[in-house]
Amino acid sequence: MKEDIKFNVKKMANFLGCPFTEDEERQGVIEQISKFCSFDNLKNLEVNKKGKHPTGFRNDAFFRKGEVGDWKNYLTPSMSDRMEKILEEKFSGSGLSFKKES
Repeated sequence: MKEDIKFNVKKMANFLGCPFTEDEERQGVIEQISKFCSFDNLKNLEVNKKGKHPTGFRNDAFFRKGEVGDWKNYLTPSMSDRMEKILEEKFSGSGLSFKKES
């Protein structure tokens, strides 16, 4: 996602059947959506700082650093291998992929 945000926002809009018009692109709508949906913006919303999920978890528990590859600080190598196999299985045939950086 972070590698090319504009491309991925456009791709999601197309997938959802709501592609952007040329006029919307010229007006910067894609950039506005990218900024609104950015990790920093979402993390700093009041509801995500103090609210609670229906399961009882605090909403801020769903946010860490927002850095690509930070998962390596939380998963052991065996957990990482298991996650990679699960993702390959689940993404199979979808056109989606998970780029694992060493």
